[in-house]
Amino acid sequence: MEASVHKPATPEDQEALFQMLLRKLPSLTEVKQLEEAALVALALMLRRPTDRELRDELTLEIKAITEAIKPGQSPAALKNEIRFAARNVIKVLQAAKERRLPRHVTDNWAQSQAKPAHAVHAHPPKAGPNRQRLIIGLLLAATAVFGGWAWWSNSRSDEASGGSEAKRFAEQIFAAAQGNAPATHMFGGRLRVAMVGDRLAVIAEGVPPKICSASGWSLSHKGILTINGITPVRISSGKVTELCNSEEGDAAIMWMPK
Repeated sequence: MEASVHKPATPEDQEALFQMLLRKLPSLTEVKQLEEAALVALALMLRRPTDRELRDELTLEIKAITEAIKPGQSPAALKNEIRFAARNVIKVLQAAKERRLPRHVTDNWAQSQAKPAHAVHAHPPKAGPNRQRLIIGLLLAATAVFGGWAWWSNSRSDEASGGSEAKRFAEQIFAAAQGNAPATHMFGGRLRVAMVGDRLAVIAEGVPPKICSASGWSLSHKGILTINGITPVRISSGKVTELCNSEEGDAAIMWMPK
């Protein structure tokens, strides 16, 4: 009866939760929260049977990062150490995303491990956690880190709202490149157009990290994006999120259209 209450988590839900956890990491203030959130995010990213070896390896890396935080420090020093650790944890999670095996490889592996149909009927497996239960467990663990299912629901609503604002912000950047640049963008930060060498660039300051992360992906697909002074060689949603949260406070971006 209990299993019927939960809806199966879609791949989109899992990716949304992973990105939400990634954005949340830099704002955590407790070592235990940082470690739990990071391990849940890692489990979401590496949830296939073929990912087990990599998951075990990166789990040890995450624990080594959090265990290196020295207790008994002043609140300010501890906060700085946790923030630094969060950045290193994000790098580990990004490595997980880049190093995991492609789906076609894991699908072939799963087919090679499948038992013949007659063997399944002759020896039915005992009841145990299936993929859906595993995903539900991960979702429950993630929401427990930050206060329960209500927090998850509110965060999803906030993300939907943030996505709409991010779309309008990106459109404002595109319009600025066409010569329609107001003095400030929709979030009150300075907005200007300048020439960088022989290329036009739109520069926006005071961009909320959430908006920076949500709009950065679409901006990067239509030009060259620099976030907080860094232009990533390989662009990804995880890298964008990391850079948008790399400085304390709001972010600064520069976008050059293709």
